[in-house]
Amino acid sequence: MPYLAVTGGLSPKVFVLKPGAAVVGRSAEADFTLKHVEISRQHCRFTWDGKECRVEDLGSVRGTTVNGEKVATAFTLRSGDKVGIGPAVLEFGMGDAPTAGAPGAAGAEKGAPMLVRGQPADRFEVVGEMTIGRDAGLEVWLNDPGISRRHATVKAAPGGGVIVTDLNSTAGSFVNGHRFDTQALTIGDRLQVGPFCFQFDGHALTRVANAAGGTIRAGNVVFRSGTLTILDEINLAIPASRFVGIIGPSGAGKSSLLTTLSGLRAPERGAVFVDGEDIYSGHDARSFGFVPQEDIVHPELTVSEALRFSARLRLPAGTPPLEVQKLVLQTLDQLGLRPHAAKSISNLSGGQRKRVSVGVELLARPSILFLDEPSSGLDPATEFQLMELLRDLADTGCTIVCTTHVMENAYLMDQLIVLVGGCLAFQGSAQSAREYFQVAKLTALYDRLDEQPPKNWRTAFAERNLAGALDAAPAPPVSVAAARTKRAFALPILLARQWSILRSDWRNFALLVGQPMIIAVLVVWVSNERSLTMFFAYLATLWFGCSNAAQEIVKELAIYRRERLVGVGAHSYLASKYLFLVAITALQTLLLYFTMIVGSGGRDGLVLWQLAALLGTAVAAVGIGLTISALSRSVMQAVMFVPLMLIPQIIFSGRTVAPGDMSKSVLAVSRLTPSFSAQTVMDTSFLWQKELSGEVISDHGQSYRNLDPDREFFTTGDVYNRGRPAWLALLGHAIWGVLTYFVSWFALKKRERV
Repeated sequence: MPYLAVTGGLSPKVFVLKPGAAVVGRSAEADFTLKHVEISRQHCRFTWDGKECRVEDLGSVRGTTVNGEKVATAFTLRSGDKVGIGPAVLEFGMGDAPTAGAPGAAGAEKGAPMLVRGQPADRFEVVGEMTIGRDAGLEVWLNDPGISRRHATVKAAPGGGVIVTDLNSTAGSFVNGHRFDTQALTIGDRLQVGPFCFQFDGHALTRVANAAGGTIRAGNVVFRSGTLTILDEINLAIPASRFVGIIGPSGAGKSSLLTTLSGLRAPERGAVFVDGEDIYSGHDARSFGFVPQEDIVHPELTVSEALRFSARLRLPAGTPPLEVQKLVLQTLDQLGLRPHAAKSISNLSGGQRKRVSVGVELLARPSILFLDEPSSGLDPATEFQLMELLRDLADTGCTIVCTTHVMENAYLMDQLIVLVGGCLAFQGSAQSAREYFQVAKLTALYDRLDEQPPKNWRTAFAERNLAGALDAAPAPPVSVAAARTKRAFALPILLARQWSILRSDWRNFALLVGQPMIIAVLVVWVSNERSLTMFFAYLATLWFGCSNAAQEIVKELAIYRRERLVGVGAHSYLASKYLFLVAITALQTLLLYFTMIVGSGGRDGLVLWQLAALLGTAVAAVGIGLTISALSRSVMQAVMFVPLMLIPQIIFSGRTVAPGDMSKSVLAVSRLTPSFSAQTVMDTSFLWQKELSGEVISDHGQSYRNLDPDREFFTTGDVYNRGRPAWLALLGHAIWGVLTYFVSWFALKKRERV
């Protein structure tokens, strides 16, 4: 029995040759698939006629070698010959085929030893210059036939980072699948030396599983919404490093399947496994990327700012700033966005914005990238460019799964998953889909699906699958490094991002400063009555806080959901909004207050009480606004809720209707409102430490009646020093702040999953 065994360069595999021709290449349609960017899609052909085995190159980019010599025509192999295909070394043999894990096959996935300065290790920090190879006594010793005696060196660069140099090794060295002579590493880069694979984290190289992409398996997945079955007994397997498209008519369940496979929404029944691990088992979020239909970047930021903040949120704590910048620049180059780095995202085209969203996800070098209708709204040329980009990403080791309605670019995909009525109707290559559904073009596929009920299609494909037609996923790769990533502390990063968004447009500052000053001038122009101006002051503060916060969460819900999955805490996110917006509202309030004092020719009442009332109101108002935003389903809904919340504040404030004129039930409700608390503190400020007689009562009669409506505590001539009502009112503001914070947090938690 003739066979081919991978003995170096890639993960262990054994292929048994059958009579006839067998194509080896990177394509999923090849007879023997070897996933590496330097292996052509159809690299070479082996032909076994029962007596001899011949190999011929199929015009591959790197060529095919036998025992180190490049072959130009068909070459007859002998047992023991070594065939070089890109970085892989395949040994031709006759007899019983060895198992993939047997001695002599590449074993770096699990068994091949690695010594760092003589000690077993799976991670090493680069100190000075270190040599990697099979020679005993080297700093990093790798025991595998695919490793040269002195294979490569890694050297700490003077300004930070690591530089790798290949030492003319036989099999070569690769970074992210590309052969190199000398290469500076960037965070997330995968260095492949023979069958060994290492990932750079900015500080050190950690040994990882050879396969960069993740394998996905879904078993008996069912998802219902009420009485409607969205996904009905879905069973599928997606091999690593494939580009897979999910297609089907409207309402077929494409987006539901994508969100279920990506861990965003648990199925009602069934399980989803990535690399053999149940993603809904409660473990930490895996390295998935997810790009929804909505943009997951802030349009106010520049492209480089958006990527830099996203990198800081996704990378481990303590990542050097220089390494973050190198990663951002590399991602810009990879996506062709370097010329647009300084542009505001709002000024980009639809295709460019989608590339930025993809770039945000690529920063963490995910093993799997999910995309929901990435070409939606793009013109044909831009759509093709995006699909080509995704094809290239799959070729460099990332598993790509996307929903799409476009058939013209299906040939770029390794597999298509066809859904109809929530049932799996087909999985395979685009050519196989045309043959299976007996259509000349994939655009005719939907009409064909209408010819039978969805369950009939599912049954037919299940029977075909049992016959062995499905390209089954390989066994889950064994990860040799499973260190838990400790994310950076998010709060200061989120606050810095809020500040960058605010200062992105000078008109933001103009509105921020101008709005309170204009309102203050109008108020003092209309009236010089101090109690009335303070009434307008806290109403304006309520307006500032609510309007500043009401859109903040709902407008970036897609961003929040994505950042939660990469480790950003809900409390960090909400606290950043709360602290920043309270600071902005407080600034507006101070501008309003001091403009009023200057415009009215002086102050009346104790300034400290009045400022405390306004700042307490700001805290409560921001909390109310964030609660509105967290509960609203759209920005328009949030905007409409704001006046609905503010009008009762006027009615129950105690200024328009005096507390003494309210019924007991109305007064009880009024005491619970932030405006009533603010009015109580303002009333206290006007009377504080003043003798209650004559001019004071005349000027502030309403404040006197509000604070002591039944004349229980003070008589004419007493000095007012009763601070308890004011302190209780400020406590009410604090309670409003805390209560609305936790209501917002609870609403956010409910909306984390789609």
